[in-house]
Amino acid sequence: MSAHAEIDIAADEREVWTVVAGIASWPTWNPAVREAVFDAELDVGARFRYATPFGRLSCRLTEVDAPHRLAWKGRVLAVGHRQTWQLEARDGGTHVTTDAAMSGLGARLFRGRLKERLQGELDAVVQLLKLEAETRSVEEQEVVKRTAAAERRARAHE
Repeated sequence: MSAHAEIDIAADEREVWTVVAGIASWPTWNPAVREAVFDAELDVGARFRYATPFGRLSCRLTEVDAPHRLAWKGRVLAVGHRQTWQLEARDGGTHVTTDAAMSGLGARLFRGRLKERLQGELDAVVQLLKLEAETRSVEEQEVVKRTAAAERRARAHE
């Protein structure tokens, strides 16, 4: 059972990467993530945990190609979970795709309900990612503008 979602984000690929790869910060922008624990280097094999309405997942990073691709696999009860994020710089922004799959006995038993819920979660998370990355991008641009203006004023008073 799998689901797919994609979106265009008006933010630099590295800004979007910072949001996606900032695992411990997921709960700050994604209300479906109740808790996220990641205290390792962002590298293949690193382990992390996060809690969602599906339950608490224990995961391991399977791909890390900053700022283009992040993937992991995990497990909750009798359900295996895999997710991949792909980021591509496009037209001054970033095109993002995410794919998730669930497998195992639990996924087969509750296939209909889980597939619908998984697709809904992916559709929501790409919208939340867009909002967070674009907000951060605007805030960063404002800081750069204020800093440049302050530097111009300082040079004018020299």
